[in-house]
Amino acid sequence: MSDLLEMDRRACALNVELIEGLTEAELDMATPCTEWTVRGLVQHQVDSTLSFTAGARGVPLGESRPLGDDPLGVYRATMELAWGVFGSPGLMDRDVEFPGYGPQKGRVLVAAHFVDNLVHAWDLARSLGREYELEADLAEAALRIVARYPHGISAFAPPVEVDAGASVTDRLVGRLGRSPRWPA
Repeated sequence: MSDLLEMDRRACALNVELIEGLTEAELDMATPCTEWTVRGLVQHQVDSTLSFTAGARGVPLGESRPLGDDPLGVYRATMELAWGVFGSPGLMDRDVEFPGYGPQKGRVLVAAHFVDNLVHAWDLARSLGREYELEADLAEAALRIVARYPHGISAFAPPVEVDAGASVTDRLVGRLGRSPRWPA
């Protein structure tokens, strides 16, 4: 298994830990992603994963999988589907359809999935009122990946300035348009 796929699995595992046991009230809480509640954010993760998976398979996007009363089960099942596709022989070096960005190497798509799920783990933790530092090796890898993203990429809010000595987590979330001090 590639290191990239393993990092993606670890980022998703952080989300599983946070989604597990969410209450109805927590599902309605605000997130650093202003357009989504916690439920909306988890639904976004499921929907974007289905989109990434369809792009990697070269098939049209199917129907959404509503979270219903089992957000954790739907999230887990969708991630398992993605990893089965992402781990297929040769995918990392093959051209695939990166939804919204056109043909890219499979590793670019998997890297974007990793970054998306990692930063959303931070979003979920902050939504639940937790101070949260991402695992340093994951945050550093994600920061290296996003350093190649053009500023103003439509998938993220404009970057937020952080102190020069900020943690790698704060630099990552700031680069992706989040205030490390959210909700302050």
